[in-house]
Amino acid sequence: MAALLFLGFAATPAKAQDIEGKNVSEVAIHYASQANIDESRLRSHISTHSGEGYRSEKIDKDIKSLYESGLVNDVRVLAEPSGESVKVIFEVTTRGTIVAVGFAGNTVFTDAKLAKETKLKVGGALSDDAILTARRNLETYYRGYGYPDVNITHRTQPSESGTGEDLIFIIEEGGKNEVRDIRFEGNTVYDSRTLRKQMKVKEKGWFSWISKSGRFEVDQLDSDLESVLDYYRTRGYLRVTGTVRRDSVGDGRVDLVIQINEGAKYTVAGVGFGHMTVFKPEELYPALSLNGGDGYSSKKMRDDMKMIRSYYGSRGYADASVVPDIRDAGPNQVNIVYRITEGSRYRVGRINIGGNTKTQDKVIRREMPLKPGDWFNSVELDTAKARLENLQYFSKVDVDSNDGRGGYRDIDVLVEERRTGSVSAGIGFSSIDSIVGFVNLEQTNFDIKNPWSFTGGGQRFGMNLRLGSERTDFSVSLVEPWFMDRQLSLGTELFYKDSQYYSDFYNQTNAGASVFVRKPLGEKSSLKLEYRLENVSVDVEGSVRTLTNAWLTNNPTFPVSAANPYPRPSLLDEDGSYIRSALGLNYVYDSRDAVIETRSGEKFDIGLQIAGTALGGDVDIYSLSLQGQKYWNLAWDSILSLNGELAFVDATSGEVPIFDRLFLGGGRTLRGFEFRDVGPRDIVTGDVLGGKSLGFLSTEYTVPIIDNVRAAVFYDMGFVNDGAWDPSPSDLYTDFGFGVRLKLPISPVPIALDYALPLNSPDEKADNGGQFNFYLNYQY
Repeated sequence: MAALLFLGFAATPAKAQDIEGKNVSEVAIHYASQANIDESRLRSHISTHSGEGYRSEKIDKDIKSLYESGLVNDVRVLAEPSGESVKVIFEVTTRGTIVAVGFAGNTVFTDAKLAKETKLKVGGALSDDAILTARRNLETYYRGYGYPDVNITHRTQPSESGTGEDLIFIIEEGGKNEVRDIRFEGNTVYDSRTLRKQMKVKEKGWFSWISKSGRFEVDQLDSDLESVLDYYRTRGYLRVTGTVRRDSVGDGRVDLVIQINEGAKYTVAGVGFGHMTVFKPEELYPALSLNGGDGYSSKKMRDDMKMIRSYYGSRGYADASVVPDIRDAGPNQVNIVYRITEGSRYRVGRINIGGNTKTQDKVIRREMPLKPGDWFNSVELDTAKARLENLQYFSKVDVDSNDGRGGYRDIDVLVEERRTGSVSAGIGFSSIDSIVGFVNLEQTNFDIKNPWSFTGGGQRFGMNLRLGSERTDFSVSLVEPWFMDRQLSLGTELFYKDSQYYSDFYNQTNAGASVFVRKPLGEKSSLKLEYRLENVSVDVEGSVRTLTNAWLTNNPTFPVSAANPYPRPSLLDEDGSYIRSALGLNYVYDSRDAVIETRSGEKFDIGLQIAGTALGGDVDIYSLSLQGQKYWNLAWDSILSLNGELAFVDATSGEVPIFDRLFLGGGRTLRGFEFRDVGPRDIVTGDVLGGKSLGFLSTEYTVPIIDNVRAAVFYDMGFVNDGAWDPSPSDLYTDFGFGVRLKLPISPVPIALDYALPLNSPDEKADNGGQFNFYLNYQY
């Protein structure tokens, strides 16, 4: 429906050029029919505001936005000049509202169930977008229960109340189809098992109630066929073709039969470029992954097309397009010529942001690597999209460009916000202290300057309480990732931690605060400086003194003196309260593709820490730690990982206290040994006192079993030495084990269940047989 722009007032019609740029004194909304839609909803789609200059281009976009909202059937804009200002009136004919939702043709599901699945609300606008979304929701619901051929249409009718319309969905359910078997015919190069792995549609299995295997959509089946054919094309079979048929086997079950015509395998005789002016062929050749003499690969060809577009996009050629010209060059050989349409070079115009109802514009704008006036760079659009998605504030992020004024491209950022706050409470389980109760309050899009709502500022707030038979933990933290509107993070934390699970002979309590600043040093690395002040109390059980005295009685030749009445190292030396004031500096490089369930990349963390009397404490130590993780994504979506650490701690005066010493054992370290049970021991109690040098290396291999379940096998090795700066692996502990990684709906973080057996234990006391470990498989 065409939009009409009326410019004029009561006496003489005004011309658009007469009011262009004039101050807008008021923006009014008039209803040409019944006011079915609240005025505030309409204003949310109008960007023209009072106090700014009148722009006809902006008015056109407002009209377009109102139509696209689905809330109106017609829009007219009138401008009433008055002196040096102008009043803008949007005259709208709004759509009807939904009075009732009905269904026809449904036999499998009740009207009430389907009404819930539409997610429509009575009283809402009867917009095309809302109806289309409801139809898709219903189709998805039916197909999820094995009705791939469902077809849904709709009609409307005036409501008996006379104030709105009834919406009726007409449903053709089709037959129920569940996949019993998937067979391939005609395949000789690759076996059926390999080809089935390329498909998302699966045969119905034992765990179909979890994985929904056996169910499919017709569109997904078409996509799966294309995936199978592309598997061939990626490996040289350029002319491969295939078809799918469904053979009914009764009881609503079908066999999927995929007929493959493989054809011949092709090689690439040569690769070239069509006419170019921005780049020379010799500039692009080194970046190609598909070259003359290689086997043909559709994937490599697509990668090269993407690379060429990125080269042009990085120079501001936003409209550059690449088309491969594939021609026969002899028996089973082809030449590939990339035909490039370069287009024009652009600068960045306006950056338009929409969809954010809670998040402040500046939180989104500061993640944009491009600014108005910069040369347009399409690669940076992908960077902006990735940054905004990584914030975890939005369920959907679209970053695109469109034509601006001459020589400029505007950037449009459209987001759909998600819940960023959460409150959780419950009872969990741990291999350390069995049952633990917890309460977590988190807001990842916090705003301390926005009382009562406290959202939209891009800060991160957290409050955690954990109570168990062996622990009491409480912490409150706040992080501002853009301190003073600079790319500089400022964070603080208050904490209290009462840990009784460290030992059977002492309790440790930590209470204090920390503050840090973190500065990015590029896209993948950062530098963090932290100050930490805490009171550490070590309460040694009274029985330790009795045991020590009894031991000395039984070992009268052991050297003691007035200055050293007890054997060292001894737990009795650790008893007391300490003020620990420390500065820490960490360099972090992180190229992992994901923080949770990482498949590729690496992370390295180098940390230095100094605590001492010069900083106001009474603990004098310094430490160095080197940590690294490396991941490889291998065949069948399996993941191989290496995780290692080398750490040292020493005292500038006196001894290193037990809370700064190094330990191994338990989940995430030496899993075949009990928690913190590897290291030098107290000569009397046999309790581990920790060491001053530590080395650890673990390799793990996981493979997918079913959706959200992976099997793991691992091998760990490590040492803890009493001397500082002693990296000798002469006393090396090793273990081997297996486990599972579960992603449950109640937790976004995989849960790890492991069983490990010690293979080598220089200390006989540390070998207590196989160990179970249960923990969240998540590391920063």
